[in-house]
Amino acid sequence: MAAVSTFISNEWFWLPKNTTWEDFTQLKQEGNINLPSPKDLLYVFPLSGAVYLIEVLFERYIAKPIGRSFGIHDISARKAMKDKKTTTTSSSKGSHPHVSPLTKFSESCWRFLAYLSLFIYGVVVVQNKLWIWDTRLCWLNYPNQPLTDDVFWYYMIELSFYGSLLLSPFIDAKRKLGKMAIYAGAKQFSDIVFAIFAVTWFAIRLCYYPYKILYTTIFDQASILGRYPAYYVFNGLLLFLYALQ
Repeated sequence: MAAVSTFISNEWFWLPKNTTWEDFTQLKQEGNINLPSPKDLLYVFPLSGAVYLIEVLFERYIAKPIGRSFGIHDISARKAMKDKKTTTTSSSKGSHPHVSPLTKFSESCWRFLAYLSLFIYGVVVVQNKLWIWDTRLCWLNYPNQPLTDDVFWYYMIELSFYGSLLLSPFIDAKRKLGKMAIYAGAKQFSDIVFAIFAVTWFAIRLCYYPYKILYTTIFDQASILGRYPAYYVFNGLLLFLYALQ
């Protein structure tokens, strides 16, 4: 534990040159401003449980009734009776339990609502921030960069949502609206949704991310703050994320 604590507090590894943890403490005391702290992550644990509870209630009392109104039925019970004869054979082959279209629809409905809400909330939060338009401001005057309440809660809610996914089976959250349309039998609408998804994926993942995000984290940060060990770690992770796309 002592080695872990030493590594976490290692200024040489985590901070740019001529920057210390004392600078953060001094800014908090003298400027009376909020700055990020590892203790902030403690909010994620109870919030993840709350988000998971909301998910369960939403899927049961809202998403499934919506699915039934589109004519999507929970056929798991009938499938269970049909598959009862082959239980032994299926078990020996390691087959997975049947998941009904209604269950899949309700899961997709929740993911779609969650991602849409987070996107809208994120746009509202950052649209008036100067650094969203001029990314060099992310590094200028570091570490004197106050953490505003709206940005703080955006990250806490976002982390809590992903934390809630660990409490339930992890299912790909992409293209949920299109999947909902497929389950509801709206093939033409689902094709339109997937076309929109393809365009936005190309614009954001293959254009905005490398030319805006990666550029500022690699080049702007290096020119303003210099290079330090954590610089290579974080940019390596960002490049790895880009390669996964």
